[in-house]
Amino acid sequence: MKFFDWIKDFFGVEKSMIFINQNALASNEALVAIKDFALCSAINLIAGVLSKCEFKTYLNGIEVKGDEYYLWNIEPNRNQNSTQFIQEFISKLLYYNECLILDINGQLIIADDFTQTEYAVLENTFTNVTRGTMKFDKTFKMSEVLYFKYSNNDVQRLLSELMNGYNNLLKMAIGKFKRSGGRKGILDIDATASGDKNFQQRFDDLMNNRFKTYFEAENAVLPLHRGFNYNEQNGEGSKKSTSDMVDISAIVKEELDRAAQAFKIPTSLLRGDIADVEKITDNFLTFCIDPLSDMVGEEINRKRYGKSAFLKGSYVKADTTCIKHIDIFSISESFDKLIASGGYSIDDLRQKAGDSPLNKEWSKKHWITKNYSDVQDMKGGEK
Repeated sequence: MKFFDWIKDFFGVEKSMIFINQNALASNEALVAIKDFALCSAINLIAGVLSKCEFKTYLNGIEVKGDEYYLWNIEPNRNQNSTQFIQEFISKLLYYNECLILDINGQLIIADDFTQTEYAVLENTFTNVTRGTMKFDKTFKMSEVLYFKYSNNDVQRLLSELMNGYNNLLKMAIGKFKRSGGRKGILDIDATASGDKNFQQRFDDLMNNRFKTYFEAENAVLPLHRGFNYNEQNGEGSKKSTSDMVDISAIVKEELDRAAQAFKIPTSLLRGDIADVEKITDNFLTFCIDPLSDMVGEEINRKRYGKSAFLKGSYVKADTTCIKHIDIFSISESFDKLIASGGYSIDDLRQKAGDSPLNKEWSKKHWITKNYSDVQDMKGGEK
């Protein structure tokens, strides 16, 4: 028989045992919250960054702004703007490893739940599709929807299994921290007190009310019945150690790092470190954001444009170059070189910097300095 079970049977203690179980439950909830915090921090970072992308639309190789541009950049449906839509879309894609988007009468609707039936050669189908309180009584074919799958493995499930191990370590560290700062004592009970007819009532009141008030108060006096003698056990073990807190922070940091790794985010970026932030941001855009934006663009192009239109130069492209903040004064020399080499027009660069284009004939032209010339024209090292 366990020690606490023996105490329970001997004294008939019920309330104090329930109090201990409630503390354990609160501790478990805290551990789950830390795991969800790490996961949601990574997902929200990616979703927020991708919502800043501009979906550029092209018709026969020429950039245009029409209905498709408005749909993806301003208003996908009546209830969401583009930022809200993209953030929900990416969050569901990363958390559930897949996301389904429907085109309902020209509106893009993100499904909350669905059932997919997979085939080897025929089109996959989607049934039991729901959004909010609405259920669509229709079987959707793969060609009729936009279906996105983030990874062949369920990242969220694998990450949760990994973090369960860290949670066990964190639980031990929290327990150690609580014990190091907790107040401890020894309660002596005389045989005469335990034989009193009101013993059970007095014991319950002492354990569940008086001790609780005594330990929680900054200054307090503990009145005891005859036969009860309490001795406080204070010493070095009751002092909180800074190393205990360091153990807790190290495990929380480790959970954040593993969440960042799972989604290809630089660990220092998710933790909020500012050292070498420019290089870290470039790494984040290259290995995390660009592959996601490419996947989104490919699915849109193959479903909403098709092979024939795409080969003729009609497509959508998620432009990630507008994600980073641009300080026009710090890149003025780069602007000059881009215009001088003919790579971009003045209006192109004004839009990149967040300014409105001038829309003048000369601002739309591409200029090149006389320092550049055709290599075929170079004879004897000089022209």
